[in-house]
Amino acid sequence: MTYKHNVAVGLTLLTVCLAFQASADNRSYVWTYEYKTVERGRAEVEAYFTLSTPDAGRFSGITSAEHQLELEVGMTERFDFSIYQTFSQTPDEGLNYKGFKLRGRYKIGESGKFVVDPLVYLEYKGEPNFYKHGVEFKLILAKDIGRFNVAVNPIGELEREAEWEFKPKYAVGASYKIGELLRVGAEGKGGESGHYLGPVISHGRDNLWVALGSANRLGKAAEDTPEFQLRMLLGIGF
Repeated sequence: MTYKHNVAVGLTLLTVCLAFQASADNRSYVWTYEYKTVERGRAEVEAYFTLSTPDAGRFSGITSAEHQLELEVGMTERFDFSIYQTFSQTPDEGLNYKGFKLRGRYKIGESGKFVVDPLVYLEYKGEPNFYKHGVEFKLILAKDIGRFNVAVNPIGELEREAEWEFKPKYAVGASYKIGELLRVGAEGKGGESGHYLGPVISHGRDNLWVALGSANRLGKAAEDTPEFQLRMLLGIGF
């Protein structure tokens, strides 16, 4: 092998290594967002799988599933954009196309500039027949303290079917980084329909990671809301 071939092979391997080390949206939580966006010029595919049951003591025949496939693209150092395709499956039906989402995230300032690191999140939700619409806004406030991370997401959701309806929600999480690949924690979420709390664990690096979390309902809730949920996320960056 000639010197030029050696240089070419070396540069190719270096490029591949740098690509796999690129910063993506490695998630520590499954419902709560942190102060992260996809790096400019990079992309990530995320697969969401969520199981919901109205009775935490019985899953057979009553559990529904939701599948989401998301493509995230880093547009600038602070802004990324995503497209979601969502599918649902009830116990008595096959897989149905539920709708799509368009989402943007923007970092405010640099990490450490403020007491907490802020990020704004805006999402449009649509159905195939364009009959129902939704707009969701999140203010993501997060902070890394050594190996600990804390994130709080106040959420405002506007939905329109016959008329517009506003729904305040929230998500909050705290996690601890055990090692280079492993993080454990807990997160909660809720709103007018009920409140949930559960453990979460995530594993992997920025280019390949997985997170698994559950949500157990606390106290009473509105009708037709799940008592227990389980969600897994898988992310592949490139």
